[in-house]
Amino acid sequence: MNFKIPFDLKKNKKQVMIFVVLIFLISIFIYFKCCFGPQIARVSGLLSKVGKTNQDLKSAMSDISMIEKYKSNIEAYKAKVERYEKTLPAEQEIPSLLETLSRMAKSSNIKISALTPVSGSGKGGETTHTYREIPILISAKSGYHELGQFLSAMENSDRFMKVVDIDIRANNTTPRKHDVELLICTYILLNEGG
Repeated sequence: MNFKIPFDLKKNKKQVMIFVVLIFLISIFIYFKCCFGPQIARVSGLLSKVGKTNQDLKSAMSDISMIEKYKSNIEAYKAKVERYEKTLPAEQEIPSLLETLSRMAKSSNIKISALTPVSGSGKGGETTHTYREIPILISAKSGYHELGQFLSAMENSDRFMKVVDIDIRANNTTPRKHDVELLICTYILLNEGG
């Protein structure tokens, strides 16, 4: 077989040189494309993973620097929970709540004739998943100023209580002491299962 080149190599040195350079460049391109192309793609993938890892690391370092703040927040929330648990007694603490109301009335010079937790459909309390409203009816004899001291003492109490209804009637036998009926509500915490 006889292979012939379409042009004369000796006469067209310039074309030969361009042809050689072109073949050299094509071979270098193919070499880089086949050998380094996958490596470059892998390196760029690794660089994006490194960037994401750096962001995650910065976020973790920020969280670590905030640990003391988080701990103090946890302690503050624990204190709030304890305060709310004192404000909202458990059901077994109702007798002690009634005694506290009796002591507050006595210190305000109010004579209590009846102190009764109310049950039944007429004035029953509201119930949610976390608390239940307990209405308490207080019948007493009191003057206006003493009643004001008692209401102030209730307001400043550790337990949360609200006055729902108040009825004051004049008593002809004792003009400075009136017949007073208060309906107050307190709230009790329910158990998680309850």
